[in-house]
Amino acid sequence: MKTSKTLRAMTLVGALGVSAFAQAATTPILFNPNGTGAAGAVSVATFDWAVNSSLALGGTPAAGLVVGSKVVVLTQASLGVFLGSNGLPIAIPPPGTEFTFVGGFGETVTTCTGVPCTNAALVFDQAPAPLTPNFFEIWVKTAPPKSDNLAGTGFNTSKRIMFGKVNDASGNFGVGTCPSGGPENFDQFNANDWPNQLTICGAGSTQIAVQVLSIDPDYFPGFTPAQVASLKAQFNTSTVVPFRQADPSRRFIGDDAGVTGTDAQPAVFPKLGAINGQPDGALRDFELQADANMAFEEGVTVPGACRVTYGGNDRNGNIAPNSFGEACMKATGNTENCYTFGGQVGAPTANPAFGGPFGEHTHHQVSGPAGDFVFRAGSHSAPKTTRITATACYDPGACRQAEANAGFKQIDFEGTGSFRNLSDTAKAYLKARGATDPQPDNASDRIYYFRVDMDDTGEPGNKASKNRFDVIAANNFFAADQNLPLNDPAGDPLLTSYGACNTMADVYQFFICKDENKCEQKDAIYAVRAFLTGGNIQLHKVIK
Repeated sequence: MKTSKTLRAMTLVGALGVSAFAQAATTPILFNPNGTGAAGAVSVATFDWAVNSSLALGGTPAAGLVVGSKVVVLTQASLGVFLGSNGLPIAIPPPGTEFTFVGGFGETVTTCTGVPCTNAALVFDQAPAPLTPNFFEIWVKTAPPKSDNLAGTGFNTSKRIMFGKVNDASGNFGVGTCPSGGPENFDQFNANDWPNQLTICGAGSTQIAVQVLSIDPDYFPGFTPAQVASLKAQFNTSTVVPFRQADPSRRFIGDDAGVTGTDAQPAVFPKLGAINGQPDGALRDFELQADANMAFEEGVTVPGACRVTYGGNDRNGNIAPNSFGEACMKATGNTENCYTFGGQVGAPTANPAFGGPFGEHTHHQVSGPAGDFVFRAGSHSAPKTTRITATACYDPGACRQAEANAGFKQIDFEGTGSFRNLSDTAKAYLKARGATDPQPDNASDRIYYFRVDMDDTGEPGNKASKNRFDVIAANNFFAADQNLPLNDPAGDPLLTSYGACNTMADVYQFFICKDENKCEQKDAIYAVRAFLTGGNIQLHKVIK
């Protein structure tokens, strides 16, 4: 096979490439490798990750990449060393401790040289297909087994200490001439563990921006909620094929572990074809050796936007905070519905022009007349037809006690979701109210419209003033704050027109319609609304 023909036939992916977006100066952060908080923390400028693998799902289309081609990037690595501001190593993970990351996001080819591409530039996919993976997670483990590059295992086990979403990326990759003049062995690191796999040759680099959603303060001490809300992780990564410094991975992580860090994560196994990166008439993936480093910076706030992270439990109709909560969950014979809920909405963006809104919402009806069921939208374990479709931020002037705020007190969102784990009581309850034969999502692809109204009234979100006048003001606000359509010209009532911030608990309102068509709460098959007695709702900035 002649080299020139090989290069013309080869495809590539800028899964990891040169950034086209401006960045602010990075800044050192406090990090404690022992997970013991501020005591023993060190100032870290850079996380220098060990050489590992990156996979571009669909990175080798049947006829090769062209402008507009979309790929999904999955990547993972273990930590090599921490670097100080002078670029010198300052610490290594303690004996027996390993830090790892997993991540994934979509990209789109913007420019090409050659048909199909032999040199390509890609950017973050602003209009991804529903449920395209978008996640970044750092994990820590203090006991064996360690991560295994070749097997692709152990990168997402034990404890998650950082969770975020990719909100920008830019890359390129170029096909090079193999020293042998043609395809080479894919695995050239030590023994060849992929004996029948060949690859094209080439190189690229990348910069990726991650919006941090949550961190573990035992490992990242000293951050206020406001600082976390503005924190970005910046990745600079080089990529090459063939693999000469690490074993190529046989397995990748296909999505995040959810808001709580406990959801099961799907495994993805590369489909490379006979020659990694070369079109052969079938849709293939493209795997590259990756070498990444990561630093932190403060992001730029997007004006007029907000996002929310939340979790809580309550009893429908509760207007007396501190009275129910967990006690309601465990009680039998409840005359009102008790529930838990959690999720995040608005990261990496809520803007429909950029593929948003993104988010995932889970509502678990636990006990009461509606029985027991789970309703989910947008999570990787929900059907791909479910998603958050619109958000709206209301009531400017965030309660300052809620440090990590976006300048608003209220957020509403809507979308389509599906049921899971329906008890017989739940099925009967929903069908009696007009639901179209509700089935769990592993038995049906049926979806249902839902709407949520949330109020972030300050910190902590599940406590309220017991002053008589504050209670009256809170109840008046609750009565006025209905779960109205997002485009309602009246919007939500202004919280401070009724009472002061931090004198009432956060509010959660949620209802489900009988099918995928919009309805109002009076026609809902299930509806709850109450002050929180457990948990918290927290609005945040949206950053870029």
